Amino acid sequence: MRPHTRPEGPARSRHRREDPLPLRPISPPRPTDSPSSDSLSTGSLATAARSSDSLGVVRSRHRLEKAPSGHRPLIWLAGSAAAASLCFGLFVPLSSQASPGVATAASAPLAASRPVPASVVAAVPVVAGSPVIYSAVSAGDGGSAGPVTGGTVVSVTGSGLAGVSGVSFGGNAGTVLSATDTTVTISTPASTDYGTGSVAVSLVDSTGAIVPVASTPADAANAAAAAATAAAASKASSVASLSQAITPLVDAAAPLAAATPTPAPSGAASALASTGAAADTAPAVAVAAGVSPLTFQYVPDPRITAQIGYVRAHWNSYNSAVYGAIGGNDCVNFTSQSLIARGWTMDAEWSYSAAGAGYSSAWSSSTAFAAYLSAHPERATPLTAGESSRVKVGDIVQFDWDRSGDKDHTGIVTRVVKDASGTHLYYAGHTEDSLDKSVEESLANTGGTVSYWSVA
Repeated sequence: MRPHTRPEGPARSRHRREDPLPLRPISPPRPTDSPSSDSLSTGSLATAARSSDSLGVVRSRHRLEKAPSGHRPLIWLAGSAAAASLCFGLFVPLSSQASPGVATAASAPLAASRPVPASVVAAVPVVAGSPVIYSAVSAGDGGSAGPVTGGTVVSVTGSGLAGVSGVSFGGNAGTVLSATDTTVTISTPASTDYGTGSVAVSLVDSTGAIVPVASTPADAANAAAAAATAAAASKASSVASLSQAITPLVDAAAPLAAATPTPAPSGAASALASTGAAADTAPAVAVAAGVSPLTFQYVPDPRITAQIGYVRAHWNSYNSAVYGAIGGNDCVNFTSQSLIARGWTMDAEWSYSAAGAGYSSAWSSSTAFAAYLSAHPERATPLTAGESSRVKVGDIVQFDWDRSGDKDHTGIVTRVVKDASGTHLYYAGHTEDSLDKSVEESLANTGGTVSYWSVA
């Protein structure tokens, strides 16, 4: 190899391209250099690092290597980074190569770039809070009781309850009136066979899963806090691991090393272990231990108690001092009296006045009373003979003895008995004074038909 000489100008080399890394000028190789040496010695690099070039033009030796088969030629430029075991290849299109004798202007050094990840931290999915109840069933008076006829508005409180879609009281479906994240408002159903006593209450979400119950509000809060801590620790662990993997090298001369994931903090591990969940599936709310079931106490309906109490007191002892008596046709008068005891109030169509108009038609006639109830569904709804299983104590029974379509007799249901053979109803009435008389027996004796009114 001929001794390397410094060119007089940048246009004197056909194959010369500017090195992308700023190198300091070096001295020409000594005549004793080996002809086969194509690389710079460590001493030369050290000399270059100490030299300065006031022109800012990089001058270095280059070699032209043959490109692999099937590829366009490329020029490999060896720069000072070779000392750090890093080489940068510059692909040069043939069309951009300088023509013989054409000067090539010096360009600014090219800065090495490192790929920037599209997203530094992967998105952590938000886990919806699991529903949990931490209160007893509470009625408006603060208790957990209501009449056997149902309709009591109660509520439960907790967290994550917006998805509650159903409720059961002793196997009977209640009505979810509203559901927010913290409160579910419910209307109770009638108890089975209008019986009294305590029944189990369960709420279900949209998937049909039973909503768990925490023993106290504090337990629910502690469970939620523990789950939140676990979720936060899991997120911190994921961020730490990913950040470690993409941290830029401080020294470009240092070799690239495989990133080692940072283990999760000990606090995160213990929090996750307590829930038995993986980092990416940590529940937002854990179920507290010591779960207590929800219950509701069915008690007699005070309205019905008052109604039936009046019936039993006056079925054969007329209260004529207050309501008078209709000779031979007092059945509707007596039934109307019992409804006043239940809590109904008179109106223009259904009324009695001892001084003045006396009895309205709806107050004293079975057929007119049926027409009145049909016009006022807010007070009662009709039930057919085939719907006797829905009849409850305090409802109204009417008979059509001759099957003419008119109502010939009216009474008050006083007992409901259900057994393997079906539903058996009993009633009380005036004119033919009776108490707890069998509906079946009356139909058998007369051959008539029966219908009912379910009183609200």
